[in-house]
Order: sequence, then C-alpha cells, then structure tokens
Amino acid sequence: MDFIGFMDRVWKVTARTRQREYQLKKPSGEMRSGFLRKVYSILFVQVVLTAVTSAVFMYFESVRNFVHESPALLLISAFGSLGTIIALTIYRHQYPVNLYLLLGFTLLEAVTVGITVTFYEVSVVIQAFVLTAAVFFGLTVFTFQSKRDFSKLGAGLFTGLLVLILAGFLRFFLHSEALELAISAGGALLFCGFIIFDTHLLMHKLSPEEHILASINLYLDILNLFLHLLRLLEAVNRK
Repeated sequence: MDFIGFMDRVWKVTARTRQREYQLKKPSGEMRSGFLRKVYSILFVQVVLTAVTSAVFMYFESVRNFVHESPALLLISAFGSLGTIIALTIYRHQYPVNLYLLLGFTLLEAVTVGITVTFYEVSVVIQAFVLTAAVFFGLTVFTFQSKRDFSKLGAGLFTGLLVLILAGFLRFFLHSEALELAISAGGALLFCGFIIFDTHLLMHKLSPEEHILASINLYLDILNLFLHLLRLLEAVNRK
C-alpha cells in the first residue's frame, strides 16, 4: 500500500508550494484556537470513518470475500483518491465543494485501508491501531509543549519520503524479509517525523483558512504510520 505514501507526497508537495500564499502574518490566539479545534474535529471524523470502514471489511465475511474477489476495487479507490486530492488542492477554499471533496477523499482512503487490513490477522490490525493512536497522541503532546522550530525538518522528511517510495517499488523485485522489515521500520519512523512537522506547521505556520490542508496532512500521516506499523508487526510475527 505504498500508494498512500505516494498520495502523501503529492499532497504535501502541492500544499507546500502554495503555503505562503495563504499564510497570515500573526493570527490572534483565539483565531488559532478555533483553527485547532476545527482541524482536530475534522481529523477525528476522518479517523472514525476509516476505522468503521476497516472494521466492516474485517469482520463481515461476505464483504471480505467480495473485496478479495474484486481486485479492481483497489484500483478504483486508489485512482479515485488521487483525483480527489488533486481537486482538493484547487478547491480547498471553496465551500461547500471542499467539504464534499474531503468526504469523498476520506471514504476512498477508508476503502483502500479497509481492503488492506483484510489481508492481515485481526490481532495484528488491532495492535497496529493501538500503537498508532498512542504514538500520535504522544507526539502531538510533545510538539505542543516543545519550543523548538520543527519546520527545519521539512527538507529531510521530504527526501526520506522519496527514498521510501523508491524502496517500495524495489520491494516488488527483491523479495526479502530484511528489506521488508527495514522499509516498514523506516517508514514508521519517517511518519513519526511528519506528525511532528505537520503539527508544528498547524500550530505556527498555517493560515486559519487552511483547515482542509492541515487535516489531510495529519490524516495521511496517521494512515501511513498505521500501515507501516501493520507491516512491521506482521514481519516481526513471521520471524
């Protein structure tokens, strides 16, 4: 499921190039607090929709069998996500189109993740979910309390994301458990860094108008962290 990592790069690169255009000089504390509430409310809904969809795919045998017998469904959800995320870069400030696109994108990503988890043991999926929630909460609290400037991490993180995507393609040609373990562990660490980076941008850099951008940033970070932890746990359990 390196497609979600690719999606993350497409979105972040586009958003990064347009960030200065919408950044305010110094939003008030009240405005920033309202912005944070809006972003995390949207993010909560996105995560709940994804978790519920994944649970339906995992626990209902008829749905699971349909998914396994319909490989085209993954392609539809993947390319549909790509289309909606491109549209969101253009229309993310146009209400209510931005909300419809955000809902469509979230549902398509939820289907992609739901398909993925059907190929893993339920216990492994639950472990990955709990770990992801704990790590995200811990990193969020750390970033909120820290006075460091984490925006300097951007160049290194984007380079690491490109390397990770290239390594993902390499995995199709070199079937190695060691490579799988390295990619999974490296990917999990990379998206821990992105959670810190994007949370810092949310707190200090982004305009209060950018609630769509901020929520998708964190949503994709969470999905990628979850999927890499899922593969990491699976690789460890095989040994």
